[in-house]
Amino acid sequence: MPSFWASTEEAWDYLIALARELRTALRYEKMTQFWAGLYKHWIWLGLPVMLAAATALWLLIAAVVAVIKKAHIFRAPLAAIREVEFLEAGRVVLSIEGPLLTTRFAGVQFELREMNGGRIDGRPCFFRARTSGFTTARMELMEYNLPRPGRYVLSMMGLGTVVAGDASHAVVFMRPHLLQSMAYVLAIVFASVGFIASLVFFLMRLVGM
Repeated sequence: MPSFWASTEEAWDYLIALARELRTALRYEKMTQFWAGLYKHWIWLGLPVMLAAATALWLLIAAVVAVIKKAHIFRAPLAAIREVEFLEAGRVVLSIEGPLLTTRFAGVQFELREMNGGRIDGRPCFFRARTSGFTTARMELMEYNLPRPGRYVLSMMGLGTVVAGDASHAVVFMRPHLLQSMAYVLAIVFASVGFIASLVFFLMRLVGM
């Protein structure tokens, strides 16, 4: 009896494993047929997909540029002590801006105070977002929470004397926009991948591969 039940269990296990393998094979065959059919008609589907991806890219790039412009508050030239004015209270991000690979801000510390001398506590940005152009770069450094709109005093300690090239450096205040910008950047990456993949498949079908 034990041998009979053991052989029966083995048979059931074998049948279950066989059914699973058959189901996997059928799924693979269906997926293969689906992708083969899609690739076969890509010569007609590729153009509208590429057009949609290119349109999405254009809209997303325009949107991220608009987010950055909207977040921008003002740009302040370098100075050991400078009065700055904010029209609204709330969180602001201090960024440093200068030529690529500049070392002008090495050792410089920033302090923001109210006109009556009250210090505004700032904290280093957890993720120091960087943006770069052909000749300049910008990096987020500190974040402040302004209690009220008005004039403040910004101190740049350790700046030293004025040197040649200071005109190309600045401190930029912006509203926090990192999460929005990152979401748009990820969407731009996906749209770019979609456009490039569509273009590759379209060219492959065009040459008869």
